[in-house]
Amino acid sequence: MYRWGYYFGTGVMTKPEFKTAFDALESMANYQGDAIAQKLYQELEKRLRGLNLEKKDDFFYPVKRNYNRAINYTNPQEMILKGNNQKTLYHHIPSLEKAIIKGQAIEIIRKKDPYNQGNIGIEIIIPIQLIYYNIAWYLVYENCANGHFIIGRLNRFSDYFRLLSPAGRNIQAQKECLKNVEQLLTNGWGLNLGNLDEQQLELKGKLTLEKIKVRFYPPISNFILEGDLRHSKQRIKVTKDNYNNQILFLDYFISLPPRSLNEFLFWLQSYGSCVEVIYPEDLRKKHKEGAIALSQRYNNIS
Repeated sequence: MYRWGYYFGTGVMTKPEFKTAFDALESMANYQGDAIAQKLYQELEKRLRGLNLEKKDDFFYPVKRNYNRAINYTNPQEMILKGNNQKTLYHHIPSLEKAIIKGQAIEIIRKKDPYNQGNIGIEIIIPIQLIYYNIAWYLVYENCANGHFIIGRLNRFSDYFRLLSPAGRNIQAQKECLKNVEQLLTNGWGLNLGNLDEQQLELKGKLTLEKIKVRFYPPISNFILEGDLRHSKQRIKVTKDNYNNQILFLDYFISLPPRSLNEFLFWLQSYGSCVEVIYPEDLRKKHKEGAIALSQRYNNIS
């Protein structure tokens, strides 16, 4: 019966198709911590249990699930119930989503800047998209003052939210901004979109990229080799032992904008002693200094 909301599950999709959508909703609700998805999932599950979908198999068994879990509170109701009411932008998600669709200018406050980039205080922005990346939700937005594209983690903004005007730009303008952001994300490594000058040059194809060569040693080289689609611009060269055909090392080549070098280095450091930066020299020096500092820290333990 369409008026009761069952049309979506029985008319638009087949049961297997609806199962895939239902599993994705469950994952977003329970692991990515989307408060709206949580409410929708609970209501949908309650309604579906009355349709006898479990006659032949267990419709509610999570066949597919994304285990990447949010590391901070995302649901204001959960914060209150647990006595930990954090004053973050999560309190305004419905209004934020509406502003994204309508391209409305809003005023928000960034309360934390762990990377010391000077992004603290009041910002007048047009929000573009909410994205989930690894461990948290982030807001993609454009600074109204200069057109700078920035990505900030939601819990680093306060619960201050002010709509500046009900009139906004059209959806096509939002799509154009999103296209630019996606281009920057595709070119780079991680979520740092760089400063305004770098962005403008990069979007015009005039920014000089940094050529990088990194050498991975076993056993990590085997895992790196599996990542065929880790980055669209990567190139991999494998060197094997002539006698037993085992991998001696793997060279990983990539060209990245300067804004991405720190995030790329953080990724390299996660592989410990199995990594050696060949070039550029600045990145090699940073990697070496980090290894020396780590060694000294352990040597100083009494």
